[in-house]
Amino acid sequence: MHVAVYGAGALGSVYGVRLALRTRASVTFVVRAARAASREPIVIERVKDVRDRRETLEAPVRAAAIPGDADVILLTVGTEDLDAIRDVLDASSAPILVLTPMLPADYARMRAAFGPRVLAAMPAVIGYTRHGDDGDVVRYWLPPAPTRFDEPRAGADGDVVRALAVRLGEAGLETHLELAVHETNPATSICMLPIGMAIALAGGMVPLAADAALLATTARACREGVELARRIGRPEAGAMLGPLFATPLAMRVLVATLKRFSPEGLFYMDEHFGRKLKAQHRMMAHEIAALARAKQASHAAVDELALLLDSAAEP
Repeated sequence: MHVAVYGAGALGSVYGVRLALRTRASVTFVVRAARAASREPIVIERVKDVRDRRETLEAPVRAAAIPGDADVILLTVGTEDLDAIRDVLDASSAPILVLTPMLPADYARMRAAFGPRVLAAMPAVIGYTRHGDDGDVVRYWLPPAPTRFDEPRAGADGDVVRALAVRLGEAGLETHLELAVHETNPATSICMLPIGMAIALAGGMVPLAADAALLATTARACREGVELARRIGRPEAGAMLGPLFATPLAMRVLVATLKRFSPEGLFYMDEHFGRKLKAQHRMMAHEIAALARAKQASHAAVDELALLLDSAAEP
């Protein structure tokens, strides 16, 4: 099996390296043209795993285009800018498994552009790239949940996706095929996304825990997210606790717990949600508000967060 990983950030690196090193799959990392000739190793390191903590793919295969013999594409770049990825994806007819979050509008655009070969996924990897004097290392966690793919239709694409699920299992990434992942994923995300937006606005979890006014808005936005989530899919039970996590007491407890038991986890939350995803937060806040209007759901608090994010982005 030949797997094309489109995007070599933290998520794509973990899936690609584990497939390349632990299974018989061949892996090509599809990257920007300027990086296609690079043979720089990709290093991944599972947090607190003493058995096989670090794995290095010494000579990863990189390319600017999806190879013609690729059986399947793991898409790990955002789908919001369809024009930026369309030419690359149009050059292949392989099934596309989208590991990045897609709200219903994003999913509809992808299906309109590429048809039923687009399948949504919920990855079970949390990671970031640590830049150090000894080079870049992708640090990652594996929560106790499987990667999930939309159940494909019968036929050649379905056979390929099922074979990939087997390979991922061999790579230590348990994978399930389920119905309506394209609905479960956004429904689950919408419940919790306001907390990420608030982390970005506050500049981190510690200042957020001290900002009662922002947390009050966030808790209301999470409640709106739960209401909306139930109208578009079936959110996971844990995600519906978003309004509880957005209270001052719960946030202080969460921060104290991370400081004591996982300082790196606190760093990740601040880095990933507080800085890395600011532009994405703005876009998703407006998309969630538009979806709520279309579904006749409440969205006043989400509107407030969207305005705050817009103001924070102004020069």
